[in-house]
Amino acid sequence: MRADSSEAALLARFTARPVFQTIKLRPQSEFLGMLLQRRFLSLMFPAIWDVGIDALTDEMAIRVVRQILREEYPDASGGTPSHREDLVHDLLVLGATKAEIFACRPTPVTAAVIQETFALMGDVAAEMSDVKLLTILRFWGEVLVSVEYGEYWKRMAAQFSNAGTRSRFYYEHHHHDGREPLATASESSSTHSGRLGACLMRLLDAEDAVEQFVEAEQEVLALRLKFYDQFPAGPASA
Repeated sequence: MRADSSEAALLARFTARPVFQTIKLRPQSEFLGMLLQRRFLSLMFPAIWDVGIDALTDEMAIRVVRQILREEYPDASGGTPSHREDLVHDLLVLGATKAEIFACRPTPVTAAVIQETFALMGDVAAEMSDVKLLTILRFWGEVLVSVEYGEYWKRMAAQFSNAGTRSRFYYEHHHHDGREPLATASESSSTHSGRLGACLMRLLDAEDAVEQFVEAEQEVLALRLKFYDQFPAGPASA
């Protein structure tokens, strides 16, 4: 289907970026610096999801988005770390210190991407477009995340293995956010993208719905590329 083919082309364009092609060759300090900046985008996740919940009108979609948001903070008793805590855990394993993590501030580019992402979500929420809202939640918060962390994992796998521990954040999100094509998406899917994709599939038959889907994904990708293009290409492309 057109939506799936368009998405696949965008993802191929994304992973072809020099930042990913040279990821294994980057100095450790540069790699950690990129991860620390990427953490600021991760911190946006609950807020973006809450905007989606407030703006969506489809009841099934609202339930799915609520469920996904609640998974960010498992265990109401407080005995289980949140996903944000798992992120810090992984950064520490990879060599960052808590002082470095909390002293880090968004670069001007990162700050602009954050502002523009909230503006995009706000504009789409004001349109009351369930198709665009679900597209952004699925692509921005699940599909691209899985692809990004899969690229990171090409370098991280050995680092976690050498440390004798497992990744609680990056690998888990690469796995459970994995892209499922819309054509095979299911409400019973084991992945977040599959469950959100099933909600989207019910809406894509409407007039102009696929066009809205494609437009929203293009806007999301432009912002994510803006974030990554702030980092030097690396030695392989010098």
